[in-house]
Amino acid sequence: MPSRETFRDGMPCWIDLASSDPAQSARFYSGLFGWDVEDLGPDYGHYTKFLRKGKAVAGLIANSNESGSPDGWITYFAAGNVRDLTEKAALAGAEILIKPFEVSDQGSVAHLADPSGATFGLWQGKKLPGFELHGEPGAAVWHELMTRQYRLCVDFYPRVLGWEPQVESDTEDFRYTTGLVEGDQQAGIMDAANLLREGAPSAWGVYFGVENTDAVAARIPEAGGTVTSEPQDSPYGRVCSATDPSGVAFWINSR
Repeated sequence: MPSRETFRDGMPCWIDLASSDPAQSARFYSGLFGWDVEDLGPDYGHYTKFLRKGKAVAGLIANSNESGSPDGWITYFAAGNVRDLTEKAALAGAEILIKPFEVSDQGSVAHLADPSGATFGLWQGKKLPGFELHGEPGAAVWHELMTRQYRLCVDFYPRVLGWEPQVESDTEDFRYTTGLVEGDQQAGIMDAANLLREGAPSAWGVYFGVENTDAVAARIPEAGGTVTSEPQDSPYGRVCSATDPSGVAFWINSR
């Protein structure tokens, strides 16, 4: 996929990793996916960008003990006006976790929790519009919400982000809806009420593209992570779930 410069409202446009050990996280992901690491310096609170082939694919930020939030990946959706979209989300049932604010010359951001409690972000890009690479090996390829309140979320995200919902399956065994923007699938919502372990919250997850799922999965334990489900074939490629050294979940996928 070519570099992106603009994003329509509702498209996934960026991902951040909040980590209580940023140095360890940087080593793990850069080694696993071949990312370069760029510290933006003290003016940006040492926010770090991950680069693939010189193009931005993700961000890394220190997760302080005072935050009260666990380490994890957060998916951001593009917003032409982050303040207006935050208000719209709140009226639809979202909780505002971090009110909209400007991130220097990079853009404006807000953090929210959807009606099922899953955290997501809104991003109004300026100097950083969002991903410069997406949908290819070494970058995010898919964004998926596993939720305990499927019907609420299938209503919430189209209302707030302007998605066209497309039901992929609606059976007792498998309920899944994708969100379309201008006819293209952008993200998925899965009914995970019977899949999430006891106590696990609803959450957005990120799939990263790789050339060979089995080869990368074999390197995860060596790098300090844990493979939580062995590589398996799916209609969308060969997939594997894992956690990084801090216990943060992620998925890898090869076509």
